[in-house]
Amino acid sequence: MQIDNKITVLNYNEFYVISPASTRTYTFEPADEGVPTLDTLPFSDIEFINSHSNAFRTGLLFFKEDQQEYVYKELKIFDWKDILTNKKIEDILLNPTIEGLQKIINITDDTTFERVRGILVKIKNSNSYDLSNRVINVIEARHKELQRRIAKTQIVLQPRDVSSSKIENEEVKDLKTQLAEMQAMMAQMMANQNAQVSTPVEDKVENKVEKELPAKKPAGRPSTKNK
Repeated sequence: MQIDNKITVLNYNEFYVISPASTRTYTFEPADEGVPTLDTLPFSDIEFINSHSNAFRTGLLFFKEDQQEYVYKELKIFDWKDILTNKKIEDILLNPTIEGLQKIINITDDTTFERVRGILVKIKNSNSYDLSNRVINVIEARHKELQRRIAKTQIVLQPRDVSSSKIENEEVKDLKTQLAEMQAMMAQMMANQNAQVSTPVEDKVENKVEKELPAKKPAGRPSTKNK
C-alpha cells in the first residue's frame, strides 16, 4: 500500500464527528443502529487530523480492518489494539471486570468519557439488559472526578464492583428457590403434625361412643315357656 492511497474512516458513534483537515473540514455522519458510516480520505488529511486531535488515538474514529495495522503504524499509534471501541465499552459495562472498569476510569479526556456515558444511557434506556448499579455508580463517580479536573482517578475498585447483575440475579433466583423449598418442607411438617394430633382424638371419640351405646337386644319375640 502506498502512503498516498485513500484511507477509509469509520464512524461508529450515533452522533456527528467534525474533523478539520488541511484543505477542508470533514463531517462524519452518525452510525445507524450500530452500522458505521464510511468516508474515504487521503492519507495526508489523516495525518493532519491526527496531529490536531486525538480522534484516532481514543477510538472516536476508526479505519477499515484491513488498513488498521498499516495506518496506525504510520501514525505511530502503537497501542492501537488497546483502543476502546464502542463494542468493547458496552461489553465492559455489561460484563464488568476489574481490568475492564480500570480502563474506563483511567480515561482522562472528556470526549472519550462522554462516549462511555452515552453508551451507558443507551443500555439503560433499552430495557433489554440487566445493568449493575455498582457499575453505574463507578461511572458516575469518575464523571464527577473529570468535572473537578481530576485527571488521575482516585477511585479504588473493589471485587464487589464487578459483580455483574447477571450473577446478582442468579443469586436472587437461588435464594427464591431455597425459600420455596423451605416453605414446602414447613408445610409438609405441619401436615404431618396435624395428622399425628388428630388420630388419637378421633380414636378416643370412637371408643366413647361405643361405650355409651346400649347393648343390642336379640331379635324376635320374648319367650313364654315360664308362663
